[in-house]
Amino acid sequence: MRINRGSGRSRMPRWRAGMEEHNSDTKQKLKGGARYKYLLIRAIYKPFSIIVGILPERANYGLFVWLALLGYKHFPKFRQLARRQLETAFGGEKSPEEIEAILKQVYVNQGKNLAEFMMIPHKNAAWVDRHIILNDPHDVLRAEPAKGKGMVAVGAHIGNIELVCAWLGMKKIPMVTVIKAQRDSAVMDIIMETRNKWGHEMIFRARGVRRECERQLGMNKIIGLVADQNAASNGVFVDYFGKKAATVTGPADIAMRAGLPVVPGFLTTRNPDNTLTLHMLAPIPMRDTGDRDADLAHNVQLYTSAIEEFVRKYPEEYLWWHQRWKTRPPEVE
Repeated sequence: MRINRGSGRSRMPRWRAGMEEHNSDTKQKLKGGARYKYLLIRAIYKPFSIIVGILPERANYGLFVWLALLGYKHFPKFRQLARRQLETAFGGEKSPEEIEAILKQVYVNQGKNLAEFMMIPHKNAAWVDRHIILNDPHDVLRAEPAKGKGMVAVGAHIGNIELVCAWLGMKKIPMVTVIKAQRDSAVMDIIMETRNKWGHEMIFRARGVRRECERQLGMNKIIGLVADQNAASNGVFVDYFGKKAATVTGPADIAMRAGLPVVPGFLTTRNPDNTLTLHMLAPIPMRDTGDRDADLAHNVQLYTSAIEEFVRKYPEEYLWWHQRWKTRPPEVE
Protein backbone atom coordinates (compact mmCIF):
# COMPACT_ATOMS: atom_id res chain seq x y z
CA MET A 1 0.00 0.00 0.00
CA ARG A 2 1.73 3.17 -1.17
CA ILE A 3 0.37 6.64 -0.63
CA ASN A 4 3.37 8.92 -0.67
CA ARG A 5 3.71 9.02 -4.43
CA GLY A 6 0.83 10.14 -6.59
CA SER A 7 -0.42 8.27 -9.60
CA GLY A 8 -0.82 9.77 -13.02
CA ARG A 9 -4.34 8.37 -13.08
CA SER A 10 -5.43 10.29 -10.00
CA ARG A 11 -5.83 13.99 -9.36
CA MET A 12 -6.36 13.45 -5.64
CA PRO A 13 -3.68 14.66 -3.23
CA ARG A 14 -1.22 11.85 -2.64
CA TRP A 15 -2.39 11.35 0.96
CA ARG A 16 -6.09 11.39 -0.05
CA ALA A 17 -5.76 8.24 -2.12
CA GLY A 18 -4.43 6.47 0.95
CA MET A 19 -7.29 7.71 3.08
CA GLU A 20 -9.85 6.55 0.52
CA GLU A 21 -8.21 3.11 0.54
CA HIS A 22 -8.25 3.09 4.33
CA ASN A 23 -11.92 3.97 4.52
CA SER A 24 -12.80 1.43 1.84
CA ASP A 25 -10.90 -1.25 3.73
CA THR A 26 -12.49 -0.55 7.09
CA LYS A 27 -15.95 0.54 5.78
CA GLN A 28 -16.06 3.37 8.28
CA LYS A 29 -19.08 5.65 8.20
CA LEU A 30 -19.88 8.70 10.25
CA LYS A 31 -22.84 8.21 12.52
CA GLY A 32 -24.57 10.12 15.29
CA GLY A 33 -22.27 12.12 17.54
CA ALA A 34 -19.18 11.48 15.41
CA ARG A 35 -20.86 13.10 12.40
CA TYR A 36 -21.78 16.22 14.37
CA LYS A 37 -18.28 16.40 15.87
CA TYR A 38 -16.69 16.50 12.42
CA LEU A 39 -19.22 19.06 11.19
CA LEU A 40 -18.39 21.27 14.17
CA ILE A 41 -14.65 21.00 13.50
CA ARG A 42 -15.21 21.97 9.86
CA ALA A 43 -17.31 24.97 10.86
CA ILE A 44 -14.95 26.48 13.41
CA TYR A 45 -11.57 25.76 11.82
CA LYS A 46 -11.46 28.51 9.18
CA PRO A 47 -12.57 31.39 11.44
CA PHE A 48 -10.09 30.29 14.10
CA SER A 49 -7.34 29.96 11.51
CA ILE A 50 -7.91 33.57 10.42
CA ILE A 51 -7.82 34.75 14.04
CA VAL A 52 -4.63 32.77 14.74
CA GLY A 53 -2.95 34.30 11.70
CA ILE A 54 -3.63 37.78 13.06
CA LEU A 55 -2.91 37.36 16.78
CA PRO A 56 0.62 37.40 18.21
CA GLU A 57 2.01 34.12 19.48
CA ARG A 58 1.52 34.88 23.17
CA ALA A 59 -2.13 35.75 22.60
CA ASN A 60 -2.69 32.51 20.69
CA TYR A 61 -1.31 30.48 23.58
CA GLY A 62 -3.54 32.39 25.98
CA LEU A 63 -6.63 31.92 23.81
CA PHE A 64 -6.26 28.17 23.42
CA VAL A 65 -5.32 27.55 27.04
CA TRP A 66 -8.45 29.49 28.00
CA LEU A 67 -10.54 27.34 25.65
CA ALA A 68 -8.96 24.16 27.03
CA LEU A 69 -9.73 25.17 30.62
CA LEU A 70 -13.25 26.04 29.53
CA GLY A 71 -13.53 22.45 28.33
CA TYR A 72 -12.09 21.22 31.63
CA LYS A 73 -14.79 23.10 33.52
CA HIS A 74 -17.85 22.59 31.33
CA PHE A 75 -17.42 19.13 29.75
CA PRO A 76 -17.35 16.75 32.73
CA LYS A 77 -17.74 13.63 30.59
CA PHE A 78 -14.34 14.13 28.95
CA ARG A 79 -12.73 15.30 32.18
CA GLN A 80 -13.95 12.18 33.96
CA LEU A 81 -12.73 9.95 31.13
CA ALA A 82 -9.20 11.31 31.43
CA ARG A 83 -9.35 11.16 35.23
CA ARG A 84 -10.31 7.48 35.10
CA GLN A 85 -7.26 6.71 32.99
CA LEU A 86 -5.04 8.64 35.41
CA GLU A 87 -6.59 6.80 38.36
CA THR A 88 -5.98 3.47 36.65
CA ALA A 89 -2.33 4.40 36.17
CA PHE A 90 -1.61 6.22 39.44
CA GLY A 91 -4.54 5.46 41.77
CA GLY A 92 -2.40 3.52 44.21
CA GLU A 93 0.49 5.99 44.08
CA LYS A 94 -0.96 9.50 43.98
CA SER A 95 -3.65 11.27 45.97
CA PRO A 96 -6.88 12.50 44.33
CA GLU A 97 -5.53 16.04 44.66
CA GLU A 98 -2.30 15.12 42.87
CA ILE A 99 -4.22 13.40 40.08
CA GLU A 100 -6.49 16.42 39.67
CA ALA A 101 -3.48 18.76 39.47
CA ILE A 102 -1.93 16.58 36.76
CA LEU A 103 -5.22 16.50 34.87
CA LYS A 104 -5.57 20.28 34.90
CA GLN A 105 -2.01 20.69 33.61
CA VAL A 106 -2.80 18.15 30.87
CA TYR A 107 -5.58 20.48 29.70
CA VAL A 108 -3.20 23.46 29.76
CA ASN A 109 -0.58 21.59 27.71
CA GLN A 110 -3.13 20.31 25.23
CA GLY A 111 -4.38 23.87 24.79
CA LYS A 112 -0.83 24.96 23.94
CA ASN A 113 -0.41 21.99 21.58
CA LEU A 114 -3.59 23.03 19.77
CA ALA A 115 -2.38 26.62 19.56
CA GLU A 116 0.82 25.43 17.87
CA PHE A 117 -1.13 23.16 15.53
CA MET A 118 -3.15 26.17 14.43
CA MET A 119 -0.08 28.40 14.13
CA ILE A 120 2.07 26.02 12.05
CA PRO A 121 0.43 26.83 8.67
CA HIS A 122 1.14 30.54 9.29
CA LYS A 123 4.78 30.13 10.35
CA ASN A 124 8.12 29.64 8.61
CA ALA A 125 10.89 27.07 9.09
CA ALA A 126 12.84 29.31 11.46
CA TRP A 127 9.85 29.42 13.83
CA VAL A 128 9.58 25.62 13.83
CA ASP A 129 13.32 25.20 14.37
CA ARG A 130 13.28 27.67 17.24
CA HIS A 131 10.59 25.68 19.04
CA ILE A 132 12.31 22.26 18.98
CA ILE A 133 15.38 21.38 21.08
CA LEU A 134 16.78 17.94 20.25
CA ASN A 135 17.86 15.68 23.13
CA ASP A 136 19.53 12.68 21.47
CA PRO A 137 22.23 11.47 23.90
CA HIS A 138 22.74 8.20 22.01
CA ASP A 139 22.98 9.94 18.61
CA VAL A 140 20.37 7.56 17.21
CA LEU A 141 19.08 9.90 14.52
CA ARG A 142 22.50 9.79 12.90
CA ALA A 143 23.98 6.46 14.02
CA GLU A 144 21.09 4.08 13.28
CA PRO A 145 20.37 5.18 9.66
CA ALA A 146 24.15 5.29 9.07
CA LYS A 147 24.10 1.48 9.27
CA GLY A 148 22.13 1.44 6.00
CA LYS A 149 19.15 -0.63 7.20
CA GLY A 150 16.78 2.15 8.24
CA MET A 151 15.37 2.53 11.73
CA VAL A 152 12.19 1.45 13.54
CA ALA A 153 11.06 4.17 15.97
CA VAL A 154 8.21 3.80 18.42
CA GLY A 155 6.48 6.77 19.96
CA ALA A 156 3.40 7.64 21.98
CA HIS A 157 0.85 10.41 22.31
CA ILE A 158 3.17 12.54 24.41
CA GLY A 159 3.65 16.23 23.72
CA ASN A 160 3.11 17.91 20.37
CA ILE A 161 3.25 15.35 17.54
CA GLU A 162 2.28 17.97 14.94
CA LEU A 163 5.22 20.24 15.68
CA VAL A 164 7.56 17.23 15.62
CA CYS A 165 6.28 16.28 12.15
CA ALA A 166 6.88 19.84 10.94
CA TRP A 167 10.41 19.80 12.40
CA LEU A 168 11.24 16.43 10.83
CA GLY A 169 10.14 17.65 7.41
CA MET A 170 11.97 20.95 7.79
CA LYS A 171 15.19 19.14 8.79
CA LYS A 172 14.70 16.70 5.89
CA ILE A 173 15.05 13.72 8.23
CA PRO A 174 14.06 10.69 6.11
CA MET A 175 11.20 9.52 8.30
CA VAL A 176 7.87 8.00 7.30
CA THR A 177 5.14 8.01 9.95
CA VAL A 178 2.37 5.43 10.04
CA ILE A 179 -0.91 7.13 10.90
CA LYS A 180 -4.60 6.36 11.19
CA ALA A 181 -6.79 8.26 8.76
CA GLN A 182 -9.60 10.42 10.07
CA ARG A 183 -13.00 9.39 8.80
CA ASP A 184 -13.90 12.82 7.44
CA SER A 185 -11.93 13.97 4.39
CA ALA A 186 -12.31 17.70 5.18
CA VAL A 187 -10.88 17.18 8.67
CA MET A 188 -8.08 15.11 7.17
CA ASP A 189 -7.38 18.01 4.78
CA ILE A 190 -6.86 20.26 7.81
CA ILE A 191 -4.49 17.84 9.52
CA MET A 192 -2.49 17.05 6.40
CA GLU A 193 -2.06 20.73 5.50
CA THR A 194 -0.18 21.09 8.76
CA ARG A 195 1.77 17.85 8.49
CA ASN A 196 2.74 18.18 4.84
CA LYS A 197 3.82 21.81 4.75
CA TRP A 198 7.50 20.91 5.05
CA GLY A 199 7.35 17.55 3.30
CA HIS A 200 7.00 15.05 6.14
CA GLU A 201 5.95 11.69 4.67
CA MET A 202 3.13 9.47 5.94
CA ILE A 203 1.58 6.12 5.18
CA PHE A 204 -1.83 5.04 6.36
CA ARG A 205 -2.56 2.15 8.66
CA ALA A 206 -4.43 -0.30 6.43
CA ARG A 207 -3.92 -3.62 4.65
CA GLY A 208 -0.38 -3.99 3.36
CA VAL A 209 1.12 -1.37 5.68
CA ARG A 210 3.76 -3.72 7.10
CA ARG A 211 5.01 -4.59 3.63
CA GLU A 212 5.21 -0.89 2.83
CA CYS A 213 7.16 -0.28 6.05
CA GLU A 214 9.63 -2.99 5.02
CA ARG A 215 9.98 -1.34 1.62
CA GLN A 216 10.69 2.03 3.24
CA LEU A 217 13.30 0.45 5.53
CA GLY A 218 14.94 -0.93 2.40
CA MET A 219 15.29 2.71 1.30
CA ASN A 220 17.10 3.42 4.60
CA LYS A 221 14.23 5.47 6.03
CA ILE A 222 13.06 5.80 9.61
CA ILE A 223 9.67 4.20 10.23
CA GLY A 224 7.69 5.96 12.96
CA LEU A 225 4.91 4.11 14.75
CA VAL A 226 2.91 4.70 17.93
CA ALA A 227 2.34 1.90 20.43
CA ASP A 228 0.43 3.40 23.35
CA GLN A 229 -3.20 2.83 22.31
CA ASN A 230 -5.54 -0.05 23.01
CA ALA A 231 -5.19 -2.87 20.47
CA ALA A 232 -8.76 -4.09 20.06
CA SER A 233 -7.52 -7.02 17.96
CA ASN A 234 -4.24 -8.59 16.84
CA GLY A 235 -2.36 -7.31 19.87
CA VAL A 236 -0.70 -8.95 22.85
CA PHE A 237 -1.32 -8.30 26.54
CA VAL A 238 1.64 -6.80 28.36
CA ASP A 239 2.05 -4.88 31.61
CA TYR A 240 1.42 -1.15 31.46
CA PHE A 241 1.36 0.66 34.80
CA GLY A 242 1.05 -2.75 36.47
CA LYS A 243 -2.08 -3.75 34.55
CA LYS A 244 -2.49 -5.88 31.44
CA ALA A 245 -3.00 -3.73 28.34
CA ALA A 246 -3.68 -4.93 24.79
CA THR A 247 -0.75 -3.57 22.79
CA VAL A 248 0.13 -3.41 19.11
CA THR A 249 2.87 -5.72 17.88
CA GLY A 250 3.76 -3.84 14.68
CA PRO A 251 6.98 -2.15 15.85
CA ALA A 252 8.39 -5.39 17.27
CA ASP A 253 7.28 -7.50 14.31
CA ILE A 254 8.75 -5.12 11.71
CA ALA A 255 12.01 -4.72 13.66
CA MET A 256 12.41 -8.46 14.21
CA ARG A 257 11.91 -9.21 10.52
CA ALA A 258 14.46 -6.54 9.59
CA GLY A 259 16.98 -7.51 12.27
CA LEU A 260 16.80 -4.05 13.84
CA PRO A 261 16.35 -2.65 17.34
CA VAL A 262 13.35 -0.54 18.25
CA VAL A 263 14.15 3.07 19.16
CA PRO A 264 11.67 4.77 21.53
CA GLY A 265 11.56 8.45 20.78
CA PHE A 266 10.04 11.53 19.15
CA LEU A 267 8.54 12.31 22.56
CA THR A 268 8.34 15.98 23.53
CA THR A 269 8.19 17.81 26.83
CA ARG A 270 7.31 21.46 27.20
CA ASN A 271 9.72 24.01 28.60
CA PRO A 272 8.75 27.20 30.50
CA ASP A 273 9.40 29.33 27.39
CA ASN A 274 7.11 27.05 25.29
CA THR A 275 9.97 25.47 23.40
CA LEU A 276 9.75 21.69 23.22
CA THR A 277 12.50 19.22 24.02
CA LEU A 278 12.41 16.29 21.59
CA HIS A 279 13.66 13.15 23.33
CA MET A 280 15.28 10.17 21.62
CA LEU A 281 15.88 7.18 23.91
CA ALA A 282 18.34 4.31 23.74
CA PRO A 283 17.78 1.60 21.08
CA ILE A 284 16.18 -1.60 22.42
CA PRO A 285 17.57 -4.82 20.86
CA MET A 286 14.87 -7.28 19.87
CA ARG A 287 15.13 -10.81 21.28
CA ASP A 288 15.02 -13.59 18.70
CA THR A 289 15.30 -17.11 20.15
CA GLY A 290 13.25 -18.80 17.45
CA ASP A 291 10.06 -18.89 19.55
CA ARG A 292 8.34 -16.13 17.65
CA ASP A 293 5.22 -15.74 19.83
CA ALA A 294 7.22 -15.60 23.06
CA ASP A 295 9.82 -13.28 21.54
CA LEU A 296 7.15 -10.98 20.16
CA ALA A 297 5.42 -10.63 23.55
CA HIS A 298 8.79 -10.09 25.26
CA ASN A 299 9.82 -7.38 22.79
CA VAL A 300 6.46 -5.59 22.97
CA GLN A 301 6.86 -5.50 26.74
CA LEU A 302 10.30 -3.90 26.35
CA TYR A 303 9.12 -0.85 24.41
CA THR A 304 5.87 -0.61 26.40
CA SER A 305 7.94 -0.39 29.59
CA ALA A 306 10.09 2.35 28.01
CA ILE A 307 6.95 4.35 27.16
CA GLU A 308 5.56 3.82 30.67
CA GLU A 309 8.78 5.05 32.26
CA PHE A 310 8.60 8.24 30.20
CA VAL A 311 4.90 8.81 30.95
CA ARG A 312 5.53 8.29 34.67
CA LYS A 313 8.15 11.03 34.51
CA TYR A 314 6.00 13.44 32.48
CA PRO A 315 2.31 12.52 33.07
CA GLU A 316 1.15 16.07 32.33
CA GLU A 317 2.36 15.68 28.72
CA TYR A 318 0.36 12.54 27.98
CA LEU A 319 -2.95 12.30 26.12
CA TRP A 320 -5.06 10.60 28.81
CA TRP A 321 -8.39 10.50 26.97
CA HIS A 322 -7.63 7.23 25.21
CA GLN A 323 -9.07 4.15 26.95
CA ARG A 324 -5.76 2.31 27.14
CA TRP A 325 -7.06 -0.64 29.19
CA LYS A 326 -10.41 -1.05 27.40
CA THR A 327 -9.73 -4.53 25.96
CA ARG A 328 -9.31 -7.03 28.77
CA PRO A 329 -7.66 -10.44 28.82
CA PRO A 330 -10.20 -13.32 28.72
CA GLU A 331 -9.39 -14.42 32.27
CA VAL A 332 -10.34 -11.04 33.75
CA GLU A 333 -13.46 -10.29 31.74
